[in-house]
Amino acid sequence: MRYLLIVYLLLVPVSLWADCRGLAPARGVPAPAEDEWNLATLNLWRLRDIRKDSHLDKPLSSAVLERRLEALADFIAGPLRAPHMLAVQEVENRQLLAALVERLARYGWRYRVVLKEGNDPSGMDVGLLYRQPVQIASAESLFAEQDFHNHALFSRPPLHVTVQAPRQLQLVVVHLRSARGLQKAQVQEKRQSQAALLANWVTKQDGPLIVAGDFNSTWDAGRLSASYARFAESGLFNLWQLMPEPERYSFRYRCQPQALDHIWVSREAKKAVSRTAVTRGNAGRYHSLYGSQGVTPVSDHDAVVVYFTGGR
Repeated sequence: MRYLLIVYLLLVPVSLWADCRGLAPARGVPAPAEDEWNLATLNLWRLRDIRKDSHLDKPLSSAVLERRLEALADFIAGPLRAPHMLAVQEVENRQLLAALVERLARYGWRYRVVLKEGNDPSGMDVGLLYRQPVQIASAESLFAEQDFHNHALFSRPPLHVTVQAPRQLQLVVVHLRSARGLQKAQVQEKRQSQAALLANWVTKQDGPLIVAGDFNSTWDAGRLSASYARFAESGLFNLWQLMPEPERYSFRYRCQPQALDHIWVSREAKKAVSRTAVTRGNAGRYHSLYGSQGVTPVSDHDAVVVYFTGGR
């Protein structure tokens, strides 16, 4: 019996993190047309530097970090076709995004970086990469000081960016509370509070607005869907609705497809939407992801992209 228990403990992690079966082949997204500009969102799978800044920080070795940065640059310039704006989640600091920008420049793409440090004890933040013709007027964190039971409500406060060109609009990059510990009432309360506060803020805004990122929530998934339903009350339109149903996912939980990453748009912004797309090749490849330490594939999330016309 003891021998069988040891064998079980050795085999379980391997079976839990195997690549899923029947995955769609890896594929990129179309390049924007001459009259289009686009926005993508991508979770960078806990992109860290080489320093240990807290007890929760798990720094990468210099060699692994270099490989990951090279792989991400190759993915962004290749399958993702260098979007004009790229909303990112799970990156430790601005310096890492600056290092990624340096590598993207080798492909001929000149990006700029926006990132505001948040409250996450493990150091994860949200940010934005952007390139011409995009021009940014200002950037700020939303709700960074909002309290929740004597702690920050948002470990990763939403990043609010005012875009001047190619058209004037507001962009909010989000990474809401994960579903870890979802059986606990306080976790459910925090997720609901985040969604409610952000939704209420949205209802007070005028003009074109985009809210994009990792919401850690989806539709028709029991308790996991509560915060999704609450944010949907904001009145924004979810761009997954423009895709065929079999394509409506960006993540796989125990190999089941889920749409955790979303791009929501206001009525004014929706008028300029020309099409949407999603990459394949990341989600569901757990064994490959952990085995390569985030090089092949570069994330456990697929990227979601929206294309707009006008303003160029």
